[in-house]
Amino acid sequence: MADVQPFRGIRYGADHSGDLSRLLCPPYDVISPDLQRRLHDSSPHNAIRLELGLDSPGDSDESNRYTRAAALLDEWLESGVLRHEDRPAFYLLREEFPHRGGHTHRLSLIARVRLEELTAGIILPHEFTSPAPKKDRRALLDATQANLSPIMSVYRDRTGLLADLIDAVAARPPLAEAGHEDVAISLWGIQDEAETSAITDALADSPVYLADGHHRYETALQYREDQRNAGAANGATDFIMMSLIEIAMPGLVVLPYHRMVRGLSEEQADDLWRRVEESFDVEPVDVSGGDAAAALEERLEAAGSDLPALGLLSNGGASAHLLTMRDTPDSSASPVERCVTWIVGARLLSPVLGSEAEAVDRGILAYSHDSAEVGEAVSDGGFQFGLVLPPVPLDLFEEVVLSGERMPIKSTYFSPKLPTGLVINRLT
Repeated sequence: MADVQPFRGIRYGADHSGDLSRLLCPPYDVISPDLQRRLHDSSPHNAIRLELGLDSPGDSDESNRYTRAAALLDEWLESGVLRHEDRPAFYLLREEFPHRGGHTHRLSLIARVRLEELTAGIILPHEFTSPAPKKDRRALLDATQANLSPIMSVYRDRTGLLADLIDAVAARPPLAEAGHEDVAISLWGIQDEAETSAITDALADSPVYLADGHHRYETALQYREDQRNAGAANGATDFIMMSLIEIAMPGLVVLPYHRMVRGLSEEQADDLWRRVEESFDVEPVDVSGGDAAAALEERLEAAGSDLPALGLLSNGGASAHLLTMRDTPDSSASPVERCVTWIVGARLLSPVLGSEAEAVDRGILAYSHDSAEVGEAVSDGGFQFGLVLPPVPLDLFEEVVLSGERMPIKSTYFSPKLPTGLVINRLT
């Protein structure tokens, strides 16, 4: 099903490979303005200058952060800061990071994957997208003609053949090592034709689930079509760079996106509470320890997944409640209707706020994957309510994907985010 191929990646040259920790950056959608500036200041060759360049007061249609990224990419290739691999390769990425008081690791294969329409059943999405990020990423793609960072995707190894090959590659000396935030990174190249053919064959019968990067994927589809219509298509524009992770990988960590609500009138706040009491059993949670959001997360973890549950913070953080669905979702409910994000949106938020997208635009709804941030936002009075959600279980994630449905936007946060700057895929 999926056409997964090696490619001639672009990586930092030998003069910079020992300094990778100062050259990598997160993907665009988790970079704050403060981090953006700090990464720019950290090195003249940090990948932030390609991924999310700084705006300038005199920017125009002809000169802007997108055109500067394209010029820098060409300049770095010409000067040797970046270099093309001499032969096509897959790349094995190992990321070790702290999790639940210990450490875990995640292995993924970086490859180029043929673009498929999302209705074809080969590349399968799980979330809806919004227009603004696609407009931004399209402008960057038009200018650079490159995939600067890999989309995170998930597969199921139906053959069982890839695990041994991946373990064998990981036993070799890596091409590069780096520290990125709190993640220890190792990267290997796989150029042996027998090994690359084995990887392509093993993944040929497996659908690919989009985990993180829906906006970039949809942007790449439109870019491909526009290139075809303009008579400018080449074989490279039919592909996109992905990082492929086996779904049973212990380090495939999915965190929730929590919800924060503000700007409600007294009548709207009462309406929200009424809807809570209609659908949920409400149990007060002791917050005398001071960290209400953490207390709710502990209760959610202890509650398990028999019935959908979430936490609710209100009254400036002085009140915390565990909300448990009064009834199990009907047996005829679709997989997406069993997701807490869908339940919260359909039963609580949309009836009070209107559509979530419009509520975000109006500034009355916000998202965060950090429960501590939610707790602070409510306790300092910036938001009236904080909804602390559990993560989507991976088995339910797979059910949703295979059903052809999509979860509400901001349903999953696959952690850690993949770094930008390890490998680039040029589309020229």
